[in-house]
Amino acid sequence: MSNNKTLYIIIIVLVLIIIGGIFFFSQKETPVPTSPTTENVVDSNLSEQPDRIKFSEYFTGISLDKLPAGAKFEPFKIVRTNIFSLGEQFCISMDMKKQIPANTLSSVVYDVNAKQDTQTKGGAFPQALGPGNSIGCENLSQPIGKYENKIYLNNVLVSVLPFEVK
Repeated sequence: MSNNKTLYIIIIVLVLIIIGGIFFFSQKETPVPTSPTTENVVDSNLSEQPDRIKFSEYFTGISLDKLPAGAKFEPFKIVRTNIFSLGEQFCISMDMKKQIPANTLSSVVYDVNAKQDTQTKGGAFPQALGPGNSIGCENLSQPIGKYENKIYLNNVLVSVLPFEVK
C-alpha cells in the first residue's frame, strides 16, 4: 500500500510541475513583433515606404529573427533581431490576420549601400499562409553590409525590414 501511495505522490508532483511549467511559459512576456510598417511615423531612412493599409489588412506584425549557425529549426531557439553574423540562419516571422493566398507573397533583399536588389523578387510563395503565425528560416546568404528585406503581397510592398550583417 505504501508503494502505491508513494507512486501517487510522485505522479501528482510531476503533474503539478508540468502544469506549473506550462503556466510559467504561457505567462512569460513575449515581445510584440515590430516592423516599420506598424509604426505611425514614416521612416525616411527606408529606401521606399510600404503600403500601411495593405499591411494592416493582412498582418499584425512581421519581424526578423535568427537561429544560431547549424541549429535545426526550433521555435523556442529563435531570437528577434535585425543584426546578423555570417553563418547564422535568417528567419522571418509573420503574424497574419487572415489567409494569404498561394502565389501572392514574395520578398526581395535590397543592398542599402549599393542601392540595388541583391536577391531579385523570385516566384511568389507557392502555398497559402495563415491566419496565425508563420516562421521561415534559411541560411544567411548576404555578405557583411546593410540591407532591407522587402515583403510584397500581390506585388504591393507591405513591409520593409532593415537589417545588418556584421
